[in-house]
Amino acid sequence: MLRIFFTRFLNIIKYILNDKSIFWFQGKYDSWEHAVANTDGYSNAVIFEKVKESALKVKNCEALFERDSCCFDLEEFSFPLSTYLLYIASRFQSSLSIIDVGGSLGSTYFQHKRLFQYLNNLKWHIIEQKHYVEFGRNELENKVLKFSENLSESLKNTKFDAVLFSASLQYFEHWKIFIENVVNAKVEFIILDRIPILQSKNKSFVTIQYVPAYIYDVSYPCHLFSQNDLDECLLNKYEKVFELPAMDHLRLKGVPLQYKSILYRRKF
Repeated sequence: MLRIFFTRFLNIIKYILNDKSIFWFQGKYDSWEHAVANTDGYSNAVIFEKVKESALKVKNCEALFERDSCCFDLEEFSFPLSTYLLYIASRFQSSLSIIDVGGSLGSTYFQHKRLFQYLNNLKWHIIEQKHYVEFGRNELENKVLKFSENLSESLKNTKFDAVLFSASLQYFEHWKIFIENVVNAKVEFIILDRIPILQSKNKSFVTIQYVPAYIYDVSYPCHLFSQNDLDECLLNKYEKVFELPAMDHLRLKGVPLQYKSILYRRKF
Protein backbone atom coordinates (compact mmCIF):
# COMPACT_ATOMS: atom_id res chain seq x y z
CA MET A 1 0.00 0.00 0.00
CA LEU A 2 2.81 2.36 0.93
CA ARG A 3 4.55 1.61 -2.37
CA ILE A 4 1.40 2.48 -4.35
CA PHE A 5 1.02 5.75 -2.41
CA PHE A 6 4.68 6.64 -3.05
CA THR A 7 4.37 5.91 -6.80
CA ARG A 8 1.29 8.11 -7.10
CA PHE A 9 2.96 10.88 -5.08
CA LEU A 10 6.03 10.70 -7.33
CA ASN A 11 3.84 10.95 -10.44
CA ILE A 12 2.13 14.04 -9.03
CA ILE A 13 5.52 15.67 -8.46
CA LYS A 14 6.58 14.78 -12.01
CA TYR A 15 3.29 16.24 -13.30
CA ILE A 16 3.93 19.53 -11.49
CA LEU A 17 7.53 19.67 -12.71
CA ASN A 18 6.53 18.73 -16.27
CA ASP A 19 8.86 15.73 -16.16
CA LYS A 20 9.46 14.07 -19.54
CA SER A 21 8.95 10.57 -18.16
CA ILE A 22 5.30 11.48 -17.56
CA PHE A 23 4.69 14.06 -20.28
CA TRP A 24 5.95 12.14 -23.25
CA PHE A 25 5.01 14.98 -25.60
CA GLN A 26 6.68 18.35 -25.30
CA GLY A 27 6.07 21.56 -27.24
CA LYS A 28 4.45 22.73 -30.48
CA TYR A 29 6.65 23.20 -33.55
CA ASP A 30 5.95 25.15 -36.72
CA SER A 31 7.59 22.53 -38.94
CA TRP A 32 8.85 18.95 -38.96
CA GLU A 33 12.37 20.21 -39.66
CA HIS A 34 12.30 22.44 -36.60
CA ALA A 35 11.27 19.51 -34.42
CA VAL A 36 13.91 17.22 -35.96
CA ALA A 37 16.60 19.75 -35.04
CA ASN A 38 15.64 19.29 -31.39
CA THR A 39 15.50 15.48 -31.31
CA ASP A 40 17.68 12.40 -31.58
CA GLY A 41 15.59 11.08 -34.48
CA TYR A 42 13.59 7.91 -35.04
CA SER A 43 16.46 6.31 -36.97
CA ASN A 44 18.66 6.45 -33.86
CA ALA A 45 20.80 3.29 -33.78
CA VAL A 46 19.97 2.69 -30.11
CA ILE A 47 16.34 1.99 -31.02
CA PHE A 48 17.19 -0.54 -33.72
CA GLU A 49 19.68 -2.43 -31.57
CA LYS A 50 17.21 -2.82 -28.70
CA VAL A 51 14.33 -3.79 -31.00
CA LYS A 52 16.55 -6.30 -32.81
CA GLU A 53 17.65 -7.88 -29.53
CA SER A 54 14.05 -8.22 -28.36
CA ALA A 55 12.84 -9.56 -31.73
CA LEU A 56 15.42 -12.34 -31.55
CA LYS A 57 14.10 -13.30 -28.11
CA VAL A 58 10.63 -13.61 -29.63
CA LYS A 59 12.02 -15.71 -32.49
CA ASN A 60 13.78 -17.99 -30.01
CA CYS A 61 10.60 -18.35 -27.90
CA GLU A 62 12.12 -16.47 -24.99
CA ALA A 63 9.24 -13.95 -25.15
CA LEU A 64 5.76 -13.91 -26.69
CA PHE A 65 6.15 -10.53 -28.38
CA GLU A 66 7.93 -7.20 -28.12
CA ARG A 67 6.63 -3.65 -28.29
CA ASP A 68 8.91 -0.61 -28.36
CA SER A 69 11.80 -3.04 -27.68
CA CYS A 70 10.21 -4.27 -24.43
CA CYS A 71 9.59 -8.03 -24.21
CA PHE A 72 6.29 -9.46 -22.95
CA ASP A 73 5.75 -12.94 -21.52
CA LEU A 74 1.97 -12.74 -21.10
CA GLU A 75 -0.60 -12.48 -23.88
CA GLU A 76 -1.97 -9.01 -24.45
CA PHE A 77 -4.34 -8.39 -27.36
CA SER A 78 -5.48 -5.00 -28.58
CA PHE A 79 -9.27 -5.31 -28.49
CA PRO A 80 -10.01 -2.76 -31.26
CA LEU A 81 -7.33 -4.06 -33.62
CA SER A 82 -8.21 -7.72 -32.98
CA THR A 83 -11.84 -6.93 -33.73
CA TYR A 84 -10.99 -5.17 -36.98
CA LEU A 85 -8.65 -7.87 -38.26
CA LEU A 86 -11.07 -10.71 -37.55
CA TYR A 87 -13.93 -8.65 -39.02
CA ILE A 88 -11.93 -8.23 -42.23
CA ALA A 89 -11.03 -11.94 -42.31
CA SER A 90 -14.71 -12.84 -41.96
CA ARG A 91 -15.45 -10.89 -45.16
CA PHE A 92 -12.81 -12.78 -47.14
CA GLN A 93 -13.66 -16.40 -46.33
CA SER A 94 -11.33 -16.61 -43.33
CA SER A 95 -8.42 -15.08 -45.26
CA LEU A 96 -6.41 -12.06 -44.18
CA SER A 97 -3.70 -10.15 -46.06
CA ILE A 98 -2.22 -7.09 -44.34
CA ILE A 99 0.33 -4.43 -45.17
CA ASP A 100 1.67 -3.27 -41.81
CA VAL A 101 3.25 0.16 -42.33
CA GLY A 102 5.98 0.90 -39.80
CA GLY A 103 5.47 -2.54 -38.26
CA SER A 104 9.01 -2.71 -36.86
CA LEU A 105 10.20 -6.34 -36.73
CA GLY A 106 6.74 -7.82 -36.44
CA SER A 107 5.59 -6.33 -33.12
CA THR A 108 1.86 -6.37 -33.92
CA TYR A 109 2.04 -9.62 -35.88
CA PHE A 110 3.67 -11.60 -33.07
CA GLN A 111 1.46 -9.98 -30.42
CA HIS A 112 -1.73 -11.18 -32.17
CA LYS A 113 -0.38 -14.26 -33.91
CA ARG A 114 -2.39 -16.79 -31.89
CA LEU A 115 -5.66 -15.16 -32.98
CA PHE A 116 -4.91 -16.06 -36.61
CA GLN A 117 -4.11 -19.76 -36.17
CA TYR A 118 -7.41 -21.00 -37.64
CA LEU A 119 -7.51 -18.71 -40.67
CA ASN A 120 -7.38 -20.41 -44.05
CA ASN A 121 -4.79 -17.97 -45.32
CA LEU A 122 -2.65 -15.23 -43.77
CA LYS A 123 -0.21 -12.75 -45.34
CA TRP A 124 1.49 -10.09 -43.25
CA HIS A 125 3.86 -7.72 -45.07
CA ILE A 126 5.77 -5.07 -43.11
CA ILE A 127 7.02 -1.80 -44.61
CA GLU A 128 9.99 -0.42 -42.71
CA GLN A 129 13.33 1.38 -42.89
CA LYS A 130 16.03 -0.34 -44.91
CA HIS A 131 18.02 -1.75 -41.99
CA TYR A 132 14.87 -3.19 -40.42
CA VAL A 133 13.95 -4.81 -43.73
CA GLU A 134 17.39 -6.34 -44.18
CA PHE A 135 17.38 -7.80 -40.67
CA GLY A 136 13.78 -8.97 -40.97
CA ARG A 137 14.44 -10.77 -44.24
CA ASN A 138 17.53 -12.49 -42.84
CA GLU A 139 16.18 -13.48 -39.44
CA LEU A 140 12.39 -13.41 -39.30
CA GLU A 141 10.75 -13.94 -42.69
CA ASN A 142 8.60 -16.99 -43.28
CA LYS A 143 5.66 -17.97 -45.49
CA VAL A 144 3.42 -15.46 -43.71
CA LEU A 145 5.72 -12.64 -42.59
CA LYS A 146 7.51 -10.57 -45.25
CA PHE A 147 9.40 -7.26 -45.29
CA SER A 148 9.72 -4.48 -47.87
CA GLU A 149 10.90 -0.88 -48.01
CA ASN A 150 7.91 0.75 -49.73
CA LEU A 151 4.27 0.35 -50.67
CA SER A 152 4.81 -0.28 -54.37
CA GLU A 153 7.19 -3.17 -53.62
CA SER A 154 4.59 -4.82 -51.38
CA LEU A 155 1.81 -4.37 -53.94
CA LYS A 156 3.87 -5.58 -56.89
CA ASN A 157 2.80 -9.23 -56.88
CA THR A 158 0.17 -9.46 -54.15
CA LYS A 159 -3.30 -8.07 -53.54
CA PHE A 160 -3.96 -6.99 -49.96
CA ASP A 161 -7.20 -6.61 -48.03
CA ALA A 162 -6.03 -3.86 -45.68
CA VAL A 163 -3.28 -1.40 -44.87
CA LEU A 164 -2.52 -1.05 -41.16
CA PHE A 165 -0.92 1.94 -39.45
CA SER A 166 -0.47 0.86 -35.83
CA ALA A 167 1.15 3.74 -33.92
CA SER A 168 3.08 4.65 -37.05
CA LEU A 169 1.33 7.27 -39.22
CA GLN A 170 2.17 10.03 -36.73
CA TYR A 171 5.89 9.48 -37.30
CA PHE A 172 5.78 10.06 -41.07
CA GLU A 173 6.93 13.54 -42.04
CA HIS A 174 4.78 13.53 -45.19
CA TRP A 175 1.91 11.46 -43.85
CA LYS A 176 -0.68 12.92 -46.25
CA ILE A 177 1.32 11.72 -49.26
CA PHE A 178 1.53 8.20 -47.85
CA ILE A 179 -2.21 8.12 -47.16
CA GLU A 180 -2.88 9.40 -50.69
CA ASN A 181 -0.77 6.56 -52.13
CA VAL A 182 -2.72 4.01 -50.08
CA VAL A 183 -6.04 5.50 -51.19
CA ASN A 184 -4.90 5.39 -54.83
CA ALA A 185 -3.94 1.73 -54.41
CA LYS A 186 -7.67 1.02 -53.81
CA VAL A 187 -7.09 -1.28 -50.85
CA GLU A 188 -10.50 -2.11 -49.40
CA PHE A 189 -9.73 -1.40 -45.74
CA ILE A 190 -7.48 1.09 -43.93
CA ILE A 191 -6.81 0.79 -40.20
CA LEU A 192 -5.51 3.74 -38.19
CA ASP A 193 -4.66 2.14 -34.85
CA ARG A 194 -3.23 3.90 -31.78
CA ILE A 195 -3.40 7.29 -33.48
CA PRO A 196 -3.35 10.54 -31.42
CA ILE A 197 -6.37 12.77 -32.11
CA LEU A 198 -6.72 16.29 -30.74
CA GLN A 199 -9.99 16.71 -28.88
CA SER A 200 -10.22 20.48 -29.28
CA LYS A 201 -10.49 22.59 -32.43
CA ASN A 202 -6.70 22.78 -32.70
CA LYS A 203 -5.25 22.12 -36.12
CA SER A 204 -2.77 19.28 -36.54
CA PHE A 205 0.70 20.19 -35.34
CA VAL A 206 4.12 18.68 -34.71
CA THR A 207 5.41 17.96 -31.23
CA ILE A 208 8.34 15.98 -29.78
CA GLN A 209 7.87 12.60 -28.14
CA TYR A 210 10.30 11.63 -25.39
CA VAL A 211 10.85 7.99 -24.52
CA PRO A 212 11.72 7.12 -20.90
CA ALA A 213 15.27 5.95 -20.31
CA TYR A 214 14.12 2.51 -19.12
CA ILE A 215 12.96 1.82 -22.71
CA TYR A 216 15.53 3.78 -24.72
CA ASP A 217 16.48 7.35 -23.94
CA VAL A 218 15.70 9.07 -27.25
CA SER A 219 13.27 11.60 -28.70
CA TYR A 220 11.67 12.09 -32.12
CA PRO A 221 9.08 14.26 -33.92
CA CYS A 222 5.44 13.26 -33.89
CA HIS A 223 2.26 14.61 -35.50
CA LEU A 224 -0.81 15.18 -33.35
CA PHE A 225 -3.80 15.07 -35.70
CA SER A 226 -7.03 16.97 -35.91
CA GLN A 227 -9.96 14.76 -36.89
CA ASN A 228 -10.75 17.16 -39.74
CA ASP A 229 -7.32 16.66 -41.34
CA LEU A 230 -7.73 12.89 -41.31
CA ASP A 231 -11.28 13.11 -42.63
CA GLU A 232 -10.22 15.35 -45.52
CA CYS A 233 -7.70 12.73 -46.63
CA LEU A 234 -9.95 9.70 -46.31
CA LEU A 235 -13.68 10.31 -46.27
CA ASN A 236 -13.95 11.20 -49.94
CA LYS A 237 -13.31 7.57 -50.92
CA TYR A 238 -13.59 5.74 -47.60
CA GLU A 239 -16.20 5.51 -44.86
CA LYS A 240 -15.76 4.78 -41.17
CA VAL A 241 -16.87 1.32 -40.11
CA PHE A 242 -15.72 1.39 -36.47
CA GLU A 243 -14.10 3.95 -34.18
CA LEU A 244 -12.93 2.88 -30.72
CA PRO A 245 -10.61 4.20 -27.98
CA ALA A 246 -7.08 2.86 -28.30
CA MET A 247 -4.73 1.60 -25.61
CA ASP A 248 -2.31 4.56 -25.43
CA HIS A 249 -2.50 7.40 -22.93
CA LEU A 250 0.40 9.72 -23.75
CA ARG A 251 -0.19 13.37 -22.95
CA LEU A 252 0.79 16.91 -23.83
CA LYS A 253 0.23 19.35 -21.00
CA GLY A 254 -2.76 21.61 -21.60
CA VAL A 255 -3.85 19.88 -24.84
CA PRO A 256 -6.89 17.52 -24.77
CA LEU A 257 -5.79 14.36 -26.58
CA GLN A 258 -7.22 10.90 -27.16
CA TYR A 259 -5.76 7.87 -28.90
CA LYS A 260 -8.19 6.16 -31.28
CA SER A 261 -8.41 3.06 -33.42
CA ILE A 262 -10.42 3.59 -36.62
CA LEU A 263 -11.42 1.16 -39.38
CA TYR A 264 -12.21 2.60 -42.83
CA ARG A 265 -13.78 0.74 -45.74
CA ARG A 266 -13.54 1.85 -49.35
CA LYS A 267 -16.78 3.13 -50.88
CA PHE A 268 -18.05 1.32 -53.97
